[in-house]
Amino acid sequence: MKLKYLAVLAIFAALFFVACGGGGEEESTQPESVTIQVTQNDNYYGATPDNATNPPQWNVNAGGQVSIELMNNGTVEHNWAVIKLNSDMPDAFDSAANADLILKETGLVAAGESFRESFFAPSEPGEYLVICTVAGHYPSMQGRLVVN
Repeated sequence: MKLKYLAVLAIFAALFFVACGGGGEEESTQPESVTIQVTQNDNYYGATPDNATNPPQWNVNAGGQVSIELMNNGTVEHNWAVIKLNSDMPDAFDSAANADLILKETGLVAAGESFRESFFAPSEPGEYLVICTVAGHYPSMQGRLVVN
């Protein structure tokens, strides 16, 4: 009798674990993390000084963790700021007057220095404008953060 009871209990326990997904590999629903590298030069990002017409693009996953590595090869300080999706940008960005447009901003990186930081990408897919908020650097210093 005791053996029959233990066998029935073992069957119910096995069914319970199978029904609850126990014992199996769980698929992650977290977006894959991404590392982006950004080279900052005098008044432009990347390899060419034509950001206004040919902006560099960085691709990330919606809501995913992003590690950003900034390297300032220029002679003045720069930063990297993500602007809120679908914002109306002024012709000249003013850090004080237009601060409400910024979604995410790194600190200033001094000439010849590098900076690393992690953050979570926006959860809403789209193409976000990225700018340097140092006075006079936008619109010539810009890029695109494409969130998929």
